[in-house]
Amino acid sequence: MKKSFKIAFGGIISAFSVILILLGNIPMAEYVGPTFAGILLAWVVIEMGAVQSLWVFAASGLLSFLLSGNKEPVMLYVLFFGYFPILKDVLQRKVKLRVVRWVIKVIVFNVSMVVAYLLLVYVFGMPLEDMQDFGKYTVLILLAGGNALMVVVDFCIEKLSVLYKLKWQKRVHQALGQKK
Repeated sequence: MKKSFKIAFGGIISAFSVILILLGNIPMAEYVGPTFAGILLAWVVIEMGAVQSLWVFAASGLLSFLLSGNKEPVMLYVLFFGYFPILKDVLQRKVKLRVVRWVIKVIVFNVSMVVAYLLLVYVFGMPLEDMQDFGKYTVLILLAGGNALMVVVDFCIEKLSVLYKLKWQKRVHQALGQKK
């Protein structure tokens, strides 16, 4: 694969990811943008592998951090959704037991979300009142909903990756001047 294709593809996905993460500045879209931006990275994993995908993840995360006024979607992207497709790919290749893969994904997700919100509250000054919608059960409800979202994202990554390979990959290669 040509180096120019990799650079162009990585740049385009980085730009789209930043745009999606910046959508998190719209109220109630804090979760949608980073989720879709992370799903886009699955295509980078397909085209370039896990190691080079980390560079696209790093570039989009850094640009988002610098450009976004709302740090919540950036934290969600940087601390989970951005690297999740890469983690998923590595687990798929290295861990044979499906149950073990899921246990690892759930643990990583929950630790990532706790770290993300601790950073948001204690480093970036997000008011705790923003997280009191459900009273004393807010944290548990948010984690349960987040785990459900992680399962949906995992499913979407699988299905959209197959769709990309079958329908869109050839078109992307043609559009970027790469013969497949």
